[in-house]
Formats: sequence, C-alpha cells, structure tokens
Amino acid sequence: MKRMACSRIMIVGGPGSGKTWLARQLGLQYDLPVHAVDDEVWDGNGHLRAPDDIDRRVRQLTAQDKWIIEGGNGRTYGDRVERADAIIRLAPPIWQRLHRVLRRDGLQIELLRWTLRYDRVFGARDCRALQDGSETAICIDIRSNKDMQRLMLAGIAKF
Repeated sequence: MKRMACSRIMIVGGPGSGKTWLARQLGLQYDLPVHAVDDEVWDGNGHLRAPDDIDRRVRQLTAQDKWIIEGGNGRTYGDRVERADAIIRLAPPIWQRLHRVLRRDGLQIELLRWTLRYDRVFGARDCRALQDGSETAICIDIRSNKDMQRLMLAGIAKF
C-alpha cells in the first residue's frame, strides 16, 4: 500500500534534468530539508570523498525522518527507495538537458559528454528505482515540461 504523506522524497535524473530546481520547489511546498548527493560526494575544497565516506554520509541523510534527497550515488539507491514516500525520476528530452547544462555551466566538454551518456549508463537504474518503490511510494516519471507543470499544480499525491 502506498503511503500518502510526503516527508521523504527521492529525486533522480541526469545532468540538466531539473533535480535541484524541483527539490528546492518541493522543499518549500512541503517544508522539507533539501539535500544534494553532490554535496556529500565533494568536500569543501572540491576533492572527491572516498566511496565509503560518501555512502555513510548519504545513508545518514536517508535515516532522518524528513528529507528531499536529489542526485545519484547508486550504492545508496536501495536505502532511499526503501524509505521514500515519493520517488521522482526526471527524464526530459536530451536536447533540453544539454541546453540547460550549457546555460548553467558553459562549455564544459566532459559534463556535456556525461549528459549525453547518462541515460545509457544510469537510465535503467533510475527506472528500477521507480519499479522497486512502486509498492510503498508514490512514483512519478517526469518526461516533459508539461509533466513538470502538472506536478507543480497538482502536487505529488494527486499527480
């Protein structure tokens, strides 16, 4: 049976898909703290943390009573899926994601390449998160601006 209260929201998707924007909007709407996985991946000096440290940090966030966690780290997907009340996958068209990344980050070739490869590398994992959470969480697949507008107008429970 799906839970209707939204106190733990997992948001996944590739670069430029709108994860951060959506997390902030939902954080305001549902009065929930927002956490980005990237903040746990990189330390304050821009250095990559060790995988065990990243996992520990993300799992500490997941153990809290209220959260929105946006971003990757597939090693902790299961933890988040298990506790989430809502799981939202963002998969707008690739041209839109590329445009957003270019506008946000400029011409960073590696990031643009990663944006192009994301669906092939992690798309199935993101879809699996929706499938794995379908019995206990509200699962939403956003593929267009129209889907996003509908979510923002209707809210998670009525999407």
